[in-house]
Amino acid sequence: MNKLCVTLPPFSPDYSGVCSALFELNCLCVIHDASGCTGNYVGYDEPRWYGSRAKVFCSGLREMDAVLGLDEKLIAKVVAAGRDLSPDFVAILGSPVPMVIGTDMGGIAHEIQTELGIPAFGFNCTGLRFYSRGVAEALCSLIDRFTPAEQKHETGDTLNVIGLTPLDFSSNANAEDICAFLARNGFQVTARFSMGITMEQVRKAATADVNLVVSESGLKPAQLLREKFGIPYVVGTPVANDVDLVDELRAAAIDGVNRTIRDESGEGGVLVVADQVLGNSLRRSILKKNPDASVCVGTMFGLNEEISAGQDLDIENERSLLRILRGHRFSKLVADPMICELVEPDDGIETHPLPHVAISSKAHWDRYPLFTGDEMERFVDDLAK
Repeated sequence: MNKLCVTLPPFSPDYSGVCSALFELNCLCVIHDASGCTGNYVGYDEPRWYGSRAKVFCSGLREMDAVLGLDEKLIAKVVAAGRDLSPDFVAILGSPVPMVIGTDMGGIAHEIQTELGIPAFGFNCTGLRFYSRGVAEALCSLIDRFTPAEQKHETGDTLNVIGLTPLDFSSNANAEDICAFLARNGFQVTARFSMGITMEQVRKAATADVNLVVSESGLKPAQLLREKFGIPYVVGTPVANDVDLVDELRAAAIDGVNRTIRDESGEGGVLVVADQVLGNSLRRSILKKNPDASVCVGTMFGLNEEISAGQDLDIENERSLLRILRGHRFSKLVADPMICELVEPDDGIETHPLPHVAISSKAHWDRYPLFTGDEMERFVDDLAK
């Protein structure tokens, strides 16, 4: 009951993260559930779904299947679909019921791989973990399976962008704008994990000079690329016109040292409730304009201490969030509109809505700002006052 929300909706779960990461590839993605989890993903967690030709399916799990453990039925269905649709690979995802009955997703994937002769992945999704875990596991699986060691160009200007999914960036022009920002500053994008991804990019990812981690879900894949191929990473999201991030990328490409945007500041002042990497980058942009500002980053998706500052908050649930908002510690709040709506007049907090698909889903996914350029520059100006 610790994660129970009374006012806020359920946040995007791990199976939505896996599907989001694989969405633009020629992947047969099957969520093993009755229909609710699949409907939740395509209807509420995926802005790209309408009009797409993505191969995302529900297994049609029924009560008797769960009782008797009829894995052969699932395998037969997936094999038939694979022969009809000719995907490059298959992904089988768990959900709460398979978790409870102990379904062996990896074993099922192995059987499907043997039958179809193409790679198949089994993801032990539970629906009880957040989307970022699913994104990270999917991207790590792609890298492990499809990214071979290749000779680097050693030019210092090629990079991979990691953690770029609509659950953090929506499906507006953010992905294109971030890549255009990098291009304007002399970088060539080798691979985009995941909006704009292709299998060719996945295969070439080891040739990049540096990785840019733009969301917390991209950290583990970047660490895997570091471990396997020695590619350093920089953790930060391009915000406004932040050329400091460009300098960090160039330095990492030269000296091979990982870097994280993570600035200490005083307590109180501005509270940013967002993905940690975006929150850290917003904090830096605010402090550049007002070095005396106090900015705290909070997350409801589990605080990753590797990329957190000392004053940052691990907001466990809605009740914890309400205690923070009622505590008169902060004067400004940057958060999804649904979180901003929890603020009451007596709290004395000025709200600055910043939509997050993983929180408010389709309610606000068409209201996302562009994170680079003048729109976000004005947003940061208001926070720095």
